[in-house]
Amino acid sequence: MAKKEVAVVKNTELAVSNDLPDWLQGKGAARGSENVTTDDMLIPRIELVQALSPARKKSDAAYIEGAEEGMLYNNVTRELYGESVTVVPVFYTKQFLVWKDRKIGGGGSNGFRGAFATKSLADDAITALGEEGLEVSDTAQHFVLVNFGGAWQEAVISMAKSKMKVSKRWNSLMRLTNTDSFARAYKLSCITETNARNESYYNFNISGLGFVTKDVYDRAEKLYDTVRSGGVKVSADYDGEVGAAADPEY
Repeated sequence: MAKKEVAVVKNTELAVSNDLPDWLQGKGAARGSENVTTDDMLIPRIELVQALSPARKKSDAAYIEGAEEGMLYNNVTRELYGESVTVVPVFYTKQFLVWKDRKIGGGGSNGFRGAFATKSLADDAITALGEEGLEVSDTAQHFVLVNFGGAWQEAVISMAKSKMKVSKRWNSLMRLTNTDSFARAYKLSCITETNARNESYYNFNISGLGFVTKDVYDRAEKLYDTVRSGGVKVSADYDGEVGAAADPEY
């Protein structure tokens, strides 16, 4: 039997476990969060650790112990997924993100200025902000379920610039199945590519796995309905090179 992971709180007799106790099983609906709505929650983002990612800098608040180049991670929980993870695509949309060039104070979350439904709205925002070095990045947003440690989590994968070609390939693969996008699972991993300056960086890679179980399909369908109705908020924090001004390809 696998050893339970237990964390002991100092100076007390209280111990906590990651395993659901027998006495809590079958209790029914969870209580205490009845007033929590989608406006009170954020869907995290799956990002890639690059050479200059804050996740690798010990002096940065976004630092993740053990983070190495090419790893996937959750930008809200700060969990490292490793070099590959299973995802189920639920909903696709495109947004236009406004970024400030990292050379003049941008980069990561510091450079993010907002997400907009159309390029014209993004251009209007740039005019209103009146800052130098702002530009618009055409960004694909893939809402997914990601399997981590045997449990399914909701997340978003943002793909811009060099990652956009991965998004287009993924959309093509989904269309070829001729069924709901969330009927099949895919392996999300990373590959090494080279930019115009002959510098290596990591990019996403997608490969098909097969059909999901009915339980996973039903959960994905619920997320699909929620996202389509506009009832979710996505984390506005961008640790990695997502924006046009921060893409490692250029």
